[in-house]
Amino acid sequence: MESISLEQADIIGEIANICTGTAATALSVIISRSTNITTPKVEVLTKEELLGNDDTILIKVPYTKGLDGTNLMVLDRHDALIIANLMMGGDGTSISNIQIDELTLSAISEAMNQMCGSIATSMASLLRQPTDIGFPLINCTEQKTFEIPEELCNGNDIVKVSFRLIVDDIIDSRLVQLYPVSIVKQILKQEEI
Repeated sequence: MESISLEQADIIGEIANICTGTAATALSVIISRSTNITTPKVEVLTKEELLGNDDTILIKVPYTKGLDGTNLMVLDRHDALIIANLMMGGDGTSISNIQIDELTLSAISEAMNQMCGSIATSMASLLRQPTDIGFPLINCTEQKTFEIPEELCNGNDIVKVSFRLIVDDIIDSRLVQLYPVSIVKQILKQEEI
């Protein structure tokens, strides 16, 4: 089973901090709201330790160039609905009637695509090589528990990077990125060059 050291995890935290800062800026632009993301907390966990019963939406982000693999963003369902409402011209406060339908998922997908695109651009700059992502895939079920896709961990540890996401006075949430050890090792290898 592959694992990484705490020192290596800290390097990933620094990279994630830079990348997610640009993602916050992208989100701020598309929803026309002030957006802030705190310094990340980095943990190295097993798949079993990750399983939670949060009411969350999973966004699978496949890398198509520069890095080989997938990472996962985990967003609170309520906050995802607020973002979707803002994307569709709402004020983000009246979301009780919003259903998770095709239109809502499309709005969430587009927001995540913009954020993840910013992350890929920052990653490319940091790693000094072209880095692209495919369109984010959203997994939104009515279940309260989430399943970590097998290809994400493949039996190995997972690096969890969590941030506090604040949007004006309407969102104060936790945004989580999950990186498989395989991608972390690729990033660390590029960092050494």
